[in-house]
Amino acid sequence: MRTARGLPFVCNKTLKTIMESVMARVQRDEKVTLCHFVWMGNHAHIIIVVNDTAQCVRFYGELQKQLTDALKRLLGFKHLNLWKKNGTSVIRYRDVDTIVERIAYLYANPANANLVDCIERYPGLNSWRAFRETLASALAEYSSNIPWIRAPYISKLPSRSLTEAQDRAYTKKLCNKAKAYHSLTLRPNAWFAVFGVKEESEIEEINTRIVERLREFEYEARIKRTLKGWKVKGARRLKEEAISLEHAPKRDSVRIYVYSIVKDIRIQMLEEYTEFCRACSHCYDRWKRGDFTVDWPPGALLPCVPPTANYFDC
Repeated sequence: MRTARGLPFVCNKTLKTIMESVMARVQRDEKVTLCHFVWMGNHAHIIIVVNDTAQCVRFYGELQKQLTDALKRLLGFKHLNLWKKNGTSVIRYRDVDTIVERIAYLYANPANANLVDCIERYPGLNSWRAFRETLASALAEYSSNIPWIRAPYISKLPSRSLTEAQDRAYTKKLCNKAKAYHSLTLRPNAWFAVFGVKEESEIEEINTRIVERLREFEYEARIKRTLKGWKVKGARRLKEEAISLEHAPKRDSVRIYVYSIVKDIRIQMLEEYTEFCRACSHCYDRWKRGDFTVDWPPGALLPCVPPTANYFDC
């Protein structure tokens, strides 16, 4: 998920508390299974296991709406177009090696963006701790009891950039107003079941590969910074950064629908996706002609039923 502009998801305690609250609230009915996530300044990377297309759409749709509502209250806005139109990519993965690469890449994002040297030093909202504490068991869970920060409880910030004392005081005020809690549950190893991996020794070995690949990404980013004479921004500066809506991305990212580092699998997935789109177009065309007996392909999110009545103005 990517914002249209700005860097609203700063690393201070206030934003992290609100963002965690929103995630826990949206996930209270377990729409999807959360495995891994990292929130950057203007986008999020989230690895999930999905059993139902509509629930997946509800998950990221509600997440976006509640975050928008919270930011409107924080900034004192009546209206805010926060998210990039069609800026959410739900990407399918089909092999273990690709998942290893993508999870490592997810946790390497802060280092690749020259924010910190390694994921352990990143103060932004992420699931690294949950991952490190659940390396072996397929059924391992990491749960936190999160206060539900309702939008009416959120008042306008005294400044878009909070001092450490202001940050602590505002966060404490939000938590004291909370009347209910939701459990934010992560299952970092739930994705293994999709590929039939059940042995704890194999799960631990694959997770070790993820950590090793992450360190390679971080090392490459470190070498690149050294050659160019750059330094990381650092955790302290990140915590003190102001909420910004002025930042404009250098370029639009390419939308990806399927991904695999294995060429043959990637080609097969692209062919399947092309056929899936063709089948959906055919079904919708039949719907527009009044034929609702057609079977949509599995995984399709059905559009609104087109009107079937004619209107004559006599």
